Amino acid sequence: MTKIYIEGYGCTLNNADANIIKNSIKSFKDFQIVNNLEDADIVVINTCVVRLETEHKMISRINYFKSLNKKVVIAGCMPKALREKIIDKAHILIMPREAHLAGDIIYKYENKLDNALTLQNPCLNDKLKYLKPENSLIMPLPISEGCIGKCTFCIVKVARGNLISYNKNLLIKKVNEYLNNRVKHILITAQDTACYGFDKGYTLPDLLNDINYSTSGSQFTMRIGMMHAKNLPKIIDDLLECYKQKNIAKFLHLPLQSGDDKILRDMNREYTTDEFMDIVKEFKRKVKDLNFNTDIIVGFPTEKEENFENTLEILKKIKPDYIHGAKYTQRKHTLASKLKQIDTKIRKKRSEILDKLRRELSYYNNKKYISKSLRVLITERRKGIAHNCKVVKFNWDRDLNVGDFVDVKITDAKTFGLFGKVIN
Repeated sequence: MTKIYIEGYGCTLNNADANIIKNSIKSFKDFQIVNNLEDADIVVINTCVVRLETEHKMISRINYFKSLNKKVVIAGCMPKALREKIIDKAHILIMPREAHLAGDIIYKYENKLDNALTLQNPCLNDKLKYLKPENSLIMPLPISEGCIGKCTFCIVKVARGNLISYNKNLLIKKVNEYLNNRVKHILITAQDTACYGFDKGYTLPDLLNDINYSTSGSQFTMRIGMMHAKNLPKIIDDLLECYKQKNIAKFLHLPLQSGDDKILRDMNREYTTDEFMDIVKEFKRKVKDLNFNTDIIVGFPTEKEENFENTLEILKKIKPDYIHGAKYTQRKHTLASKLKQIDTKIRKKRSEILDKLRRELSYYNNKKYISKSLRVLITERRKGIAHNCKVVKFNWDRDLNVGDFVDVKITDAKTFGLFGKVIN
C-alpha cells in the first residue's frame, strides 16, 4: 500500500481544496493517508503563492521533501501560476480545479497509466462530492472559483482564473450534509463571495435565503468570506436583509487595499474611497455588533508618502475591527510587478506605522464590548466564536460542552480578543 502525506497552506479556499484532495486520495484502496512525513512514500503539498515570502516557503518545503527522496506532488495555486519554477521539482502537478481528481491522477501515475482522460474538462461541481466534514465543528464551503476582477497586483487571478460558481442546489445539499454531521459554523468562501452567481443568473443573497429556507430550525452560523467592494453594491440591499437572519454571522471582510484614489486606480480596484466608505457606513448602520475586517497593502509601487497618509486617515474614519496589513511584494505575471518598486526600508517603515494603528483600532473596538452579552459557539475548552466571529475566552463549567451555544458577558478586552463569563 502506498502511503501519502498531505501538507496544506493558504486561505480558507485552499484549506477546502486540501480536504478535497485528501478525500479523493482516500477513495482509492491502494492509498493510505499518514500523519507522519517520515512514513510517507508520496508527499502532496497544497501550495499558496499570494505573497513572495509564501512562495519562498513553498519552494523551501518542496526542496526539503525532495531531499528525503520522497515522490512530490505539488497542488494548489503554484502549479498554475508559477509552473516554470516547479516543473523540475515535481513528479506530479495538480491544478486548483483538479483537486477532486488528485487520487485518480496519483493512481495513474503510480501505475503508469494515461492521465489524459482524467484531466479532460474536469467538472468543477464534482469537487463538492469530496468535501466532507470529519468530526469538525467548523467547515469551509467554497461557493465559486476565480473572480471577475483584474487587480494589477494579484497572482491568485492567474492561479484561479475567471469566475465559475458552484451549482446553488448542490451547495444547499452540502450545507445540509454538514449539519447532519454536527457542523455548527460554516465558512462561506471564495476569492470574492460578492460575485457568486453572476455567471449563473443568481446571487449570494439568493443562495443564503435558499439555505435558510432549507435548514429552518437548525442551530448554526455562516460566516460570509471576503467580498470585493466593486461588486458588493450590486447586491447590498438584499444582502443586508440576509444579515438580519440569526444564523448569518455579523461579520464583514471587505478589503480596502489603499485609502487613496490614485493608488486604487493603479491597482485597478474599480471603486473609490468614498464608495468604499458608503458601503461600510451602511453595514455599520444596519448590522448590530458588526465585526468589520479589511486588508491593506503598503508600499505598492506607485504609493508616495501622501498616498500612504491618506490610507491612514481613511482607516481612522472607518475604524476596522481588524486590519490585515501586508507589505507589497512583486508577483510574477502581474502588471504591478513591471513597475519601479519602492525601497524595502520604506515598505517596512510604513508597515510598522500601519501595525501600530491597527492595534489601536482593534483595542478601541474591542473595549466597546465590555458589559455586553454575546452569543458564543464553544469551539474548545474555555474558548469560542461569537455571533460576529470575535474570539472569546471564558470561564469553564462542567455543564458546558464543545459545540454548545452559550451567552457570554464580556468582562475584559485585549487588542485581539475578548474575555467573559458564561451567563446561562
